[in-house]
Amino acid sequence: MSRPVFVVGSPRSGTTLLQNVLCRDPSVFKLGRESRCLWHRLGGQEVTGSFPDPDDIASAYLAEVYRGEREWTQEGQRRWALRCASQGTPAQYLDLPHALIEKIGTDAVGPFADAVQSETAPFTLPPLDPIWATDADGPVRIVDKDTGHCWRLPELSNAFPDAKFIFVVREPRDAIRSLIAGWRHPTWFFTYRTPTALNIAGYSDVTPWGDRWWNFNLFPGWETLVDAPLEEVAAQQWSAAVAPVIDHGLPLLEQGRAMVTTYEDIVDAPRTTLSAIAEFAGLDADAIMGSGLDRNYMSMSTSTFDPGDVDLRPLADRARSLLGPLAPYLASGAA
Repeated sequence: MSRPVFVVGSPRSGTTLLQNVLCRDPSVFKLGRESRCLWHRLGGQEVTGSFPDPDDIASAYLAEVYRGEREWTQEGQRRWALRCASQGTPAQYLDLPHALIEKIGTDAVGPFADAVQSETAPFTLPPLDPIWATDADGPVRIVDKDTGHCWRLPELSNAFPDAKFIFVVREPRDAIRSLIAGWRHPTWFFTYRTPTALNIAGYSDVTPWGDRWWNFNLFPGWETLVDAPLEEVAAQQWSAAVAPVIDHGLPLLEQGRAMVTTYEDIVDAPRTTLSAIAEFAGLDADAIMGSGLDRNYMSMSTSTFDPGDVDLRPLADRARSLLGPLAPYLASGAA
C-alpha cells in the first residue's frame, strides 16, 4: 500500500462527499463502506486506545479495497433493497437515497438488526465489476474515510509515513443541526447498541429505537451524556471529533502531510477547492471534477428530521472556539 489518503472529520461534515469525489480518480482504490468495521474486526477500538498492528491494518485494507465498478441505477438499487429485505437484511445496510427508502417503505426494507452497525450511506452497495487490489500489479493507493480516524491520527501517521491527511471542517451550527437530523433518521447512522438505556431528550422520547441505539461515533465521555438532550449530545460529538484533530493534526499540518478544507468551500467553490486538494494529494484533478460536484455523493441531503426552532447558537459558539488553532491553515478564514 502506497501513499494512502485519509479523509478525516466529524460526522456530518462532508467527509463522505469528499471521499466519493476523490475516488473518481481511476487510479485509487476504496472500501465500499466506512473502515470502522475493518478496524474493529482487527481488535482496534479508537475510544479505548487499542490499535492493531500496522502490517495487519495494511493487509486488511488490501484484501478489501477495489476500484472501477459500474454505477448502480436507481432501479437496480430498488431491486437490491427488496432482495435484501426478503432476506431480513436491516435497512441501514442498503445504502439507498432517502426518497427511495420512503417510496419502498421502511416496513418493507426491514427492521434494525440487534448488532453493532456502522454508518453506511451512501457508499455501501456492492461493487459491480470491481477491480480488486489483490488482483492489481504494483503499489496500491487508497482513499479512505472514517469519522473514527480522528482518534487514529498518531497510529495512522506512524504506520503510513507517506500518507496524506485531509481534514474537513463544517460550520458547527450546521454540523450540529445535521447530526441531530441524522440521529432521528429512520434507517441510517446506527452505530452501537448500548449496554445501558439511553434517555436522550429529543431522541429517546421521539423514536422507537432511541432507548438503545447510539448514532455516529462513540467518543471518550459519551457515557456522561446518556441523559443529556440531543442537541448537547450532537454538540459534544462534533467537539470530540475536532479536538484530536487539533491535538494530533497540527504537527501533520506543520510537516506538510495534511491540509484543512471546509464543507462550505467544497460545496460553494468545488473546482478551486478540489483542485487544491488534488494538487496536495497528487490526484487527477480533471478526473475528480468530472462534470461537477455530484450532490448524490452526500450521505444525507434532506432535512426531514431537522431540529426545528431549537436555538443552537450557544452550543455552536462553544464548539467553534475549538477551531482557533486551525485558522492559519484555512484559506477561507472560516474559523
